[in-house]
Amino acid sequence: MSTDGDAVALSDQSFTASTTDGSVFVRVAVRGHVLGVQLEPAVMARPGHEIAERIMACADVAYLQGQVAVRAEWERAHVSPEGLHGMPTEADLAAARERLRGL
Repeated sequence: MSTDGDAVALSDQSFTASTTDGSVFVRVAVRGHVLGVQLEPAVMARPGHEIAERIMACADVAYLQGQVAVRAEWERAHVSPEGLHGMPTEADLAAARERLRGL
């Protein structure tokens, strides 16, 4: 979900995702760059590859939230279907969320 609300232009918004246990949080700008990663003490007992997997899964969800928001904005602006080709969809976001829930 957007951290900045509708009052801020979509291009200036960021999106955050976290693990279900609240041990990893990642915030991503709508354009895709990672703005922050927060690791809670509970996750630090895990092996490094598991921590990395959780960070990447959170980053994927946050990124896709932003891209789906962009897609929705473009759809409201009546961009042609060809212009939306290759953009992430709600189904892509749902799959990423399911992967994150499984960690």
